[in-house]
Amino acid sequence: MKQLTVFSFLLFCYVATGQNFRSAPGGYDMVREGIRTGKIDTISYPSATVGTTRRALVYTPPGYSKSEKYPVLYLLHGIGGDEKEWFTHGKPQIILDNLYADGKIAPMIVVLPNGRAMKDDRASGNVMAQDLQTGYRGTDRAL
Repeated sequence: MKQLTVFSFLLFCYVATGQNFRSAPGGYDMVREGIRTGKIDTISYPSATVGTTRRALVYTPPGYSKSEKYPVLYLLHGIGGDEKEWFTHGKPQIILDNLYADGKIAPMIVVLPNGRAMKDDRASGNVMAQDLQTGYRGTDRAL
């Protein structure tokens, strides 16, 4: 078993270092004038899993229509963040607007939820605490 684990690790390292990743094109996350833009709103929803009202940010694409069906992407934050993490530090609304303007993606709804499925879902304290770990594991049921 130990040999299999070591072999798996070495194989992972070989594959990971052999990847050729290109940098994102310059300006991909910069506001561009003259393009249609989507809308990002904060929503509140009742969570039976947590027993409270929870928040999420929702991005709707340019030209969004309630009568159409769209695929949904759930953009989850890292362990120390909340529903505003991507919006504050990643600018997904700008990146998505630019991708739509360039015809590189199909219209979709993007949901930025808070990944802490617990009553106190603030991004504070020791993010590695055991009670928080339990809350992270319940995220899929809270959405």
